[in-house]
Amino acid sequence: MLKIFANHVHSDLSKLIIINQISVVEESKGFELRSIGKPAQFSSVSAITAASLLEKAFSGCESRVVKMNGAIYGRTASSVPKQRRRRLVMSFEMVRLDRVSSEPLYQQLYRQIREELESGSFDSSASRVPSSRVLAATLGISRPTVNQAFSKLLEEGYLQARKRSGIFVADHLPATFLKPARPATTARTEHSPRFARRVTRMTDFRSGRQLDVGVAGPPSVTFVAGLPAVDEFPIAVWERLREQVLAKKGAHLLRYASSRGEIELRKAIAAYLCDFRGANCDPDQIVVVGGMQQAMLACALALINEGEVAWIEDPGFHQARNVFAFVGAKMVPRPIDREGLVIGKCSRQNSPRLIFVTPSHQFPFGVTMSLKRRKALIEFAESRGGYILEDDYNSEFRFDGPPLPCLQGLDNAGRVIYAGTMSKILYPSLRLGFLVAPPQLVDTLVKVRAVMDQHSPAIDQATLARFITEGFFLSHVKRMRELYAQRRVFFIEQFQKWLGDYFDLEVTPAGLHFIAWLRRREDLPLFMRAREQTGVWPRSLSFFCIKAQLDPAFVFGFAAWPQAQIEQGLAKLASAVKQLKQRGPGNGSSFQIHPFSPATSSYWPSTAVRSD
Repeated sequence: MLKIFANHVHSDLSKLIIINQISVVEESKGFELRSIGKPAQFSSVSAITAASLLEKAFSGCESRVVKMNGAIYGRTASSVPKQRRRRLVMSFEMVRLDRVSSEPLYQQLYRQIREELESGSFDSSASRVPSSRVLAATLGISRPTVNQAFSKLLEEGYLQARKRSGIFVADHLPATFLKPARPATTARTEHSPRFARRVTRMTDFRSGRQLDVGVAGPPSVTFVAGLPAVDEFPIAVWERLREQVLAKKGAHLLRYASSRGEIELRKAIAAYLCDFRGANCDPDQIVVVGGMQQAMLACALALINEGEVAWIEDPGFHQARNVFAFVGAKMVPRPIDREGLVIGKCSRQNSPRLIFVTPSHQFPFGVTMSLKRRKALIEFAESRGGYILEDDYNSEFRFDGPPLPCLQGLDNAGRVIYAGTMSKILYPSLRLGFLVAPPQLVDTLVKVRAVMDQHSPAIDQATLARFITEGFFLSHVKRMRELYAQRRVFFIEQFQKWLGDYFDLEVTPAGLHFIAWLRRREDLPLFMRAREQTGVWPRSLSFFCIKAQLDPAFVFGFAAWPQAQIEQGLAKLASAVKQLKQRGPGNGSSFQIHPFSPATSSYWPSTAVRSD
């Protein structure tokens, strides 16, 4: 039995009134249009005819919806054939008719529609023209006036009629070959815009099409560090949980949400951090943010005035450098030794307001900050009235034992702000992260976060809360740790096979990347050129440095690619280098090698193990 349901809606310029419900039911002897008190019989009528009758009856409802946003919504749309429902209808909302003009209304309508079509400003997916009844009701003119304008456009080839579908924009507009070319105009002199200093201080030099892809580049085998294996994410589980939270909470998740974050998610995060990261916190200390980038920016905006000091690891996370430059902080790069960030001597006038560290797995060296250094850093921040921003990235992925406790768990002075993100554990485009702030900072951070974008998507927050509380999060972390361990071992084997003659690969007990130190400095231009040729793009270690002067090296990520692609990428890079060497000198890039000697530098991560 075929059932077509619709709402009979009275169309009025000021309001919509639902009158009754009508159904068309297929029976053995025909169709019956049922209305309250007024049944009407249709014998020997096809389903398409019934649908078209309903469409005509409810065209007023369609016109009101079209006028709002160019699409058909609600049950009335059930009366429209499926092919029409899948197309966005052009609204022609910019048509303006002058009723006192000497130009006839149909001519005005014809001219304005033609000009809009010739301009090409309409969406290519919105190629269907509204019916004459709908457009007449929208513009407040008679239907014959609209039909007269449509007739001219059909005759001239701007529109085309399709049987049982309606009127559409022609595939090839006649104006493309009938309209004379416009005379060339003198090009205007372009003036360079004046940007704020905070923009010019940033170190992001991408432009144009380079900004069309993510910060990690195109989705290919690049060996860029920090990319998770998104193809292993349990999408089916996530979508099922998403459906469940929508069914349970419904419209509540569509309203504005708390700038702190959904309470269920904050409870789930607090429980996880206390149990598995050794943190000391409660849900009221947690602020849900849009990833690590927003976490860093919120802290910097809340705590640093322009010109005040911020410490940053050198080498270190380049996005943190961008954030501190953006807020106008005076960045002081701090070296890394075998115990982590070097505190050293510092005058009170140059005391840092914020210290950015990655203690569990320093980026990019992979050094784990010692317990002695952690306590010293907290004591230093307390004595100078500063705060520590702990980036706990990749702490779940340690391969020689359980994850190490976080720095925040040692803080009894309220000086550590813990920052975490789901980008590396789940997937980067989720854009969900969190801050665990000392109680005295929570309200301020919430206010700063609200200025940015109010809150993260409530549906994603609710789904993530269920993902954590029902055990899927820990299961996923365990499974990914095993997968990454396998890829890690395979990468080491293949790297030694393809590039072992050029590099010493530094192996640390945690993380999703390696540092490969070049054995011969003269090979650096070859590898810079090979990266350009192959698109296999491990970043140079110097990219992460501010003042640090280090031996030539590259940072290779390995987590995002299966074994076959890892071998393919390494072989491709090795082959390109071999070909460049065979061509002789002069085939390297223009990259300059600086004459430094870090043999006695405190930057050398002697805690790491080198493979032979």
